[in-house]
Amino acid sequence: MPWRRIGAGLVVAGVATGVVAHEATRVEASSNGVPTVFIGDSITAADTPGATDLPGPRSWTRYVVTDDRTPWRYVANTAVAGETLGEMAARFERDVLARGPEAVVIMGGTNDVRLGLPVADSLDALRAMVESARGAGAEVWIVSPPPLDLPRWGDVGPLIEAERDLAEELDVPFVEVVPEVGAGDDRWASPGLTTDGAHPTERGAEAIAAAVLAQVD
Repeated sequence: MPWRRIGAGLVVAGVATGVVAHEATRVEASSNGVPTVFIGDSITAADTPGATDLPGPRSWTRYVVTDDRTPWRYVANTAVAGETLGEMAARFERDVLARGPEAVVIMGGTNDVRLGLPVADSLDALRAMVESARGAGAEVWIVSPPPLDLPRWGDVGPLIEAERDLAEELDVPFVEVVPEVGAGDDRWASPGLTTDGAHPTERGAEAIAAAVLAQVD
């Protein structure tokens, strides 16, 4: 059975299906990068025990902050399951800026689509977070939501396009994960990457992280 190393101190055993079997050593965040706070919804929160704990194995942030290529030194994962961009913006100063980050990473919008919120309202909330972070002297990255293969939740594509345009307008990096993890074909929806068409498995979280690292490294 082949072994491979992911980031700082994480050794996993690979199986034929590519599913991670177990962690063999203690996992620790990399000391590289600038102090960073992450904010998002359940895709970012996943199984993270607490805001300042190392992200859980189903959170894409785990594989980003434990990889020595990361530009982000982990401070906190303040994501909350079920939240919209507006709800994130409402607590942004308290939960994110109060921690004094030098960088902020925002991934959100899946719940905005699920609830059928106007794209303009979602963008207003995202803009507010970016401008607040920059006003506090922090760098900002916007990361697109992953593919959404849950038709009753709606189409995430228009929101991603609007987020991309906003990032260009505000001159902040936009990291798009959809093309890398397989929207438009059967990769994201295939067994092993997502539990329900929206939430990643550990393998899906790794795929998102790989897409992010490839663009920010």
